[in-house]
Amino acid sequence: MKIILRVTLILFVALLNTAPSEAHNQGFNLIVVGDPQPQTEAQITSLEEDILPQIATIVEQYKASGYPTAILLTGDNVWDTMKFMPRVKSAFESLGVPLYSVIGNHDHDRRVKRNQPKAERHYTATFGPRNVSFVLGETLFVTLDNIEYSTYHDYTSAVDNEQLAWLKKVISEHPNVERIAVCMHAPASKIYEPQLRPYAEPIVEIVGERKIEFITGHAHRHATVDIAENIVEHSVAQVSGNLWFAPICADGTPRGVFCIEERNGEWQWQHRILGKNSDYQLRLWPVGAVAEHEDFVVVKAIGWDEMWKVCWSENGVDMGAMEQIKIVDPDYMYYVDNEADYRKKFMERLRRSARPARHYFRCRPSSPNSEITITATDRFGRTFRISNKQ
Repeated sequence: MKIILRVTLILFVALLNTAPSEAHNQGFNLIVVGDPQPQTEAQITSLEEDILPQIATIVEQYKASGYPTAILLTGDNVWDTMKFMPRVKSAFESLGVPLYSVIGNHDHDRRVKRNQPKAERHYTATFGPRNVSFVLGETLFVTLDNIEYSTYHDYTSAVDNEQLAWLKKVISEHPNVERIAVCMHAPASKIYEPQLRPYAEPIVEIVGERKIEFITGHAHRHATVDIAENIVEHSVAQVSGNLWFAPICADGTPRGVFCIEERNGEWQWQHRILGKNSDYQLRLWPVGAVAEHEDFVVVKAIGWDEMWKVCWSENGVDMGAMEQIKIVDPDYMYYVDNEADYRKKFMERLRRSARPARHYFRCRPSSPNSEITITATDRFGRTFRISNKQ
């Protein structure tokens, strides 16, 4: 009996020890936070007391999934306010999961001119080296510094030869990994256009035939771009909205985080709006609500990319695909015109930054009293619905 009990105990301990590694190999959850960028005490306090608790809710949901969960910051962790670096790091570390980061242009000390290593010293002292590699699930992640910095207003997007050599070495050490996630601050492509920027071409050459997923920030807008069959870029919207001055990014993306889930080697992703369930992906404006489209029902597909399908029905009758339009977000402009209350220069900045985007669709009902139901299906087959009668 003692032998049986001992063998049973050994097997039980073995199962406990192998479970984490098996979960590690099967997948992960990554919460990507775009450009936190606090500049003032009020902003970093809002990050700590408002935004972080909402991200914590998503973290706890992911912890319950049984898969490893981590956080990735896309750079501009601060907005030139170097003293906030440790507080930003502590805030995200308080979520209780591994934290990774890349450096952004606003993470450089603007007082330093023409000395990039010195300008980066506050960042590296807080978040560590600019180049880090780690494996989650079946994906190799690498972080690159693609901000070639001279002065505050004089910087370009580039990756130096030293980093390219490091990247080549790291990839060679993982011959069996089929997906490489390259994490940088500035975009690798011309957002919304399937065209690589020249500086990113050597990165793709080093990765070779493997799948490459660029994860970037800087643009403060959401976009997933299929650049080629094995190359995708995820441009992550700013977590605070438009530079803390509006709760919506200038492209109409509500403040939130970008969530990547890997299961058995396959990725799924989604823009998760803070304070909303994961199935909240559509915003509907009824007939008469949107200027220059008064005869139409207009809908915003928040996580939209070219692989989505957005259709509508009228009073239960399928009407097919909606018409795609490119407009400035109505909610964003309503906030700027009716709720924002800042000094003149900030109001001008809010209006100037408004950008037409393509994740909007419209349909013309036969009657303004019709029940209109919108059904959006993403590239993974997930379906989202909304009705004007809800």
